[in-house]
Amino acid sequence: MPNTATRVAPVAVRPLASPAEMRAGVALYRDVFELPPTDPAVSPRLLASLQRNGGTVLGAFDGDRLVGFAYGYLGKDVRTGEIYHYSQVVAVHPGWQGAGVGRAIKFAQRDNVLAIGVSRMRWSYDPLRAANAHFNLDVLGARGRWFVRDLFGVEDTGRDAGVGTDRLIVEWDLTEEPGGRAGEPRPATELGWGEQEADGDDRLLAVPRSWDDLLRGDRDGALGVRRSVTAALTELLDRGYEAVSCRLTGPETAVYRLTPANTVTTQAEV
Repeated sequence: MPNTATRVAPVAVRPLASPAEMRAGVALYRDVFELPPTDPAVSPRLLASLQRNGGTVLGAFDGDRLVGFAYGYLGKDVRTGEIYHYSQVVAVHPGWQGAGVGRAIKFAQRDNVLAIGVSRMRWSYDPLRAANAHFNLDVLGARGRWFVRDLFGVEDTGRDAGVGTDRLIVEWDLTEEPGGRAGEPRPATELGWGEQEADGDDRLLAVPRSWDDLLRGDRDGALGVRRSVTAALTELLDRGYEAVSCRLTGPETAVYRLTPANTVTTQAEV
């Protein structure tokens, strides 16, 4: 892996370089996702192996302090044979979220992946987390192409304990300039959560602005919204749509825009 550093003041992003840094990455991951100290999802040994075998293991540092962490590995599409980089985790310390750290990590990951001759990256995220959706689709310019129900089963620990792990899988073309579609008109605001409507050839789908607040305040209602969003995304992606944007339309609502796959275009953010 190239030993390059990407900066977003005052943070430096570089490959983790020692067993101690690997352990710090694991600890940060558990803290961010509210997992117990014995959570087995990632270990320093796994990270060291990935880093030596085509993976990316990156940290964002404020001086000597680790404030962001990511790892990924090479994958192969079993249907097409295409090789891509799969980004498994990006975790940013709560005190640094919204400060550009996630963007710096993804751009550093992009640089490292392009340097080994791979031009696409994939990862999954919870489509009910609107801030993540906006970052993935509008900031980076990735496209939501596949939907998987309960990708990891039901969460037994952490912030979503007892909730299923429905995931939208995005693909990022690393050869294009990062950024979503410029000049995207703001979608309508009257949709209820989980409802969809046509906007020309596109479809709009409303989700809560804050899934965490909804889950804490009305668990049964939140799970009902999740079922509706799951049904809508399953239907739309099966029909050939791709998620290309997710933007806030009010204090409590964000709206996805999904476009027929053969009409999706991207351009740099303005």
